[in-house]
Amino acid sequence: MDIGRVVHRSYSRAIKAMVMGTSAQALARARERAFVKCLIAEVGAVFSDVDIRVFSTYGRGNARDFGTEKLASDIAVARIDKGCAGGRDAAPFRYIARILWQIEIDFSRDWRRSVFAINRLNGSSAENKVLLAAQMSRGADDYLRTLSVPFAAGSGAAAIALIPHPAEWETTESAPVLWRLDDGDWIELT
Repeated sequence: MDIGRVVHRSYSRAIKAMVMGTSAQALARARERAFVKCLIAEVGAVFSDVDIRVFSTYGRGNARDFGTEKLASDIAVARIDKGCAGGRDAAPFRYIARILWQIEIDFSRDWRRSVFAINRLNGSSAENKVLLAAQMSRGADDYLRTLSVPFAAGSGAAAIALIPHPAEWETTESAPVLWRLDDGDWIELT
């Protein structure tokens, strides 16, 4: 999956979504929900293979086969497989064979909450782990430096996408910026 393309397309769709809120905070939350739903749809479009499932906060259709709609992260992409119960009544079942992608979303602008999200990512065996967070008005370099240590402690490929905060979508010209962690250093993706 080209995570940069997925994030940019999701952001582009979300800023055009018609959302409402009774206060500035409610409007920002509604925009965040719109972004998350657009992201889930984009990820689902990339992984339309029958042997892959997308689990998410707003997911539908997984509970019957897997007992849940959401795994330990906001969005998880899993390779699934089939088995058959032994015995007289051999019943087929599906199971999660491997987590391919795990995505956590945190628009709080609080580095501590971002570390908590990374803790959830590090607790997974996903091959690819992504944190989507709000862009900082200043101090992005310090923020990335802070997050590089816990991210590097985990397994799998790590990336971060900084997205304009939903409260600023009407006033910002910024676009999402993505980095991947490479030997403890953040490499900006284009």
